Amino acid sequence: MNVRLALSRLGLNRSMLVRVLTRLGQPNLRELRTRAPAAVVGWLEAGTVTVPVGHAQGLVFDLRHLRIDHAHLGSIATGMLETSVQEAMVRHLGTGGVLYDVGANLGFFSLLGARLAGPEGHVYAFEPAPENVQALRRHIGLNRIENLAVREQAAAAESGRGRLQLVDDRSWSKLEGYGQHPGTERVVDVELVAIDELVASGELRPPSVVKIDVEGAELAVLEGMTATLERHQPAVICEVHGTHEAFAAFMRARGYRVVNLEGVRPIEQDPRSEHALALPPLDPGD
Repeated sequence: MNVRLALSRLGLNRSMLVRVLTRLGQPNLRELRTRAPAAVVGWLEAGTVTVPVGHAQGLVFDLRHLRIDHAHLGSIATGMLETSVQEAMVRHLGTGGVLYDVGANLGFFSLLGARLAGPEGHVYAFEPAPENVQALRRHIGLNRIENLAVREQAAAAESGRGRLQLVDDRSWSKLEGYGQHPGTERVVDVELVAIDELVASGELRPPSVVKIDVEGAELAVLEGMTATLERHQPAVICEVHGTHEAFAAFMRARGYRVVNLEGVRPIEQDPRSEHALALPPLDPGD
């Protein structure tokens, strides 16, 4: 009996089974992937998973790029990935808006942003890891998204070349100079770009919202878009990796108000919180 038929008789489909399996947690799923019958693993990772609920409901992801032991499989498969970030995007990225997704990974937030911005808006997804770029393009096609452009680049303080550590789980890949990751498999050369240069040249539409998740390089990204922040004043949603105080100080120096997305204390006093929202002076929302 084949895998699909057996699961069908149990009232399960691939998406449902994936969501059930993710309850085991990533360490157990890593072991399961090495011990489970190859036919079962192959069947699971040959299909797609559809987000069942939430703001990303209906988005489809290819399991060839989102293996069953991927760090974000459970949260993507259930639609619960970084819900505070999702809510901030819903509040601040309206129809016709422009999102810069800096550190786009597999594209969950890029796809959500494209949906929120609508056909008149646009998303620029910055992602330097080659495998993640392939995943991004696959997911754009699967979801028939037309207002999303992939930039195979790492945003930085200035344009040039850099070295990217490719980690076994590509979600944690990071530029050299921001700490060594023990899971690094190899290091590759990547293109670095300063966002200010791209905006000033007219290559990019100015942003309404900038979402940053770059494993410790967030201040360099901001330094490379200082003029864009001052002129266009986008909302900034940032995952802070030990840069809580520096991020808050940088944004406040430019007149921004900084909100802790996961707690009541100021972000610089709350090391457990991972996400901050910076709002320009004329934006009353939080």
